[in-house]
Amino acid sequence: MLAHSRSGTGEPLFLVHGITHRRQGWDPVIPLLEREHDVIAVDLPGHGESADVDPAFDGSISYLVEAVEGLAADLGIDRPHVAGNSLGGLIALEMAARGSVRSATALSPGGFWSPVGRAWAKGLLGGASKVLQTWPRERLDRVLASPAGRYALLSALVAHPGRDHYASMGDDLQGLARPREGFATMLATLEKWTVPRRADVPTMVGWGSRDLLLPRAQIRRLRRVLPDARVVVMPGCGHVPMADDPELTAELILGTARVARA
Repeated sequence: MLAHSRSGTGEPLFLVHGITHRRQGWDPVIPLLEREHDVIAVDLPGHGESADVDPAFDGSISYLVEAVEGLAADLGIDRPHVAGNSLGGLIALEMAARGSVRSATALSPGGFWSPVGRAWAKGLLGGASKVLQTWPRERLDRVLASPAGRYALLSALVAHPGRDHYASMGDDLQGLARPREGFATMLATLEKWTVPRRADVPTMVGWGSRDLLLPRAQIRRLRRVLPDARVVVMPGCGHVPMADDPELTAELILGTARVARA
């Protein structure tokens, strides 16, 4: 069973993080969501406290989607709501296309890039990982202690890296600094992150206006592929909007779930 945390009451809502991240990345948003939902934040295979991916893992999204669906089945949950960021956003959209969720909210989802955009994301993540793997944790914490250091390390992920509360993101960066089994496979096979077909459930896409990892120009392709999805540009947010603006992030997720209940 995937590692997960659970809190709140109401209709079940799964939260799915991005590549190399962990379920704690949702912590700023969870208190706002658990007022209306039974919130289940998930560590994907090979991330956080979950077990490594299967040795036969080929980088495809279906393996990860089925892992999240399997957790729902293990918990006795049928068709939860789902929200995801980056890789998790693509997983949420695929779950919506498969009909295994009641609503889906995707935040800066992966997979809608051009070949140039895919190469940019691969180079940025791969390069950052190579650098951080050479650093002891003490050096990482020293760099994060200064605003300039935070800008250098975090500007591709969050819109306001100089703010003091980002000094504690050392744990969030461990997925890049100490990548788990499956990261290299996913990075080498990003072309397997195929975009899903249209869904018959309420679908929301939020994209940070200051996302540098997956720039919001990718919205153009998303609109062509998923014309029924509602798309909102999130002002002042980077690639991980739940860190930059928890209130707006929660508003998008709750609003999408309410539409499904109407």
